[in-house]
Amino acid sequence: MAGAGPAAPVKVSLRRDGAEVDFATPGKVTGVAIRAGDIVVMQSAGGGGYGDPLAREPDRVRDDVLAGYVSLEPCAPWLQSGPRIEWRRSTCPPRRQSARDWRRRDGASPVTADEREPYEGRLGRHRVLRMPPAMAADLGLAAGDLIELRGRHPAPLRAWLRIDAGAREGVVALDAFGRRILGISPGDTVEVRHLPMPPIPGGLVSG
Repeated sequence: MAGAGPAAPVKVSLRRDGAEVDFATPGKVTGVAIRAGDIVVMQSAGGGGYGDPLAREPDRVRDDVLAGYVSLEPCAPWLQSGPRIEWRRSTCPPRRQSARDWRRRDGASPVTADEREPYEGRLGRHRVLRMPPAMAADLGLAAGDLIELRGRHPAPLRAWLRIDAGAREGVVALDAFGRRILGISPGDTVEVRHLPMPPIPGGLVSG
């Protein structure tokens, strides 16, 4: 929410004949036949954050690390470890500003209206976002990636990426309902973020 990072997503998998098979989507799975002896594994999602971590007060981040809520590794550019964990006072503000500038430069894209059906799937329907190949490559995205769009409203909108050679370059095409969720209009910009997911091996897929 409000620009925070994602937690570990919900995950459903199937253990069959000693092997664990992941589904093509992390949680919404329908239309898959379960056989005798199968084990369905359901892993709850973690708790996502609230608010931009780059805007969090430095001393509160340090306290979170010391309390064990946050690991030191992602905070390493701003913290120095040793007998005591302290802020890198000379580098913390510039590094944070650099991260903000990078995110604004590479993640913000203008929105255009696209009222085509945004959902795919016969049973387990899921939202997709159609993007041209060059734009996806510029953002470091590939077909099937789970992405998150952030607009004016605190809650983001998530979708699976579909590469569409006929899509318009340089813009994010969204239907009216998607724009309403994000609180944006055509011409506004959205932040596009990739949500890392565990690799999905060949095997069972949702309907």
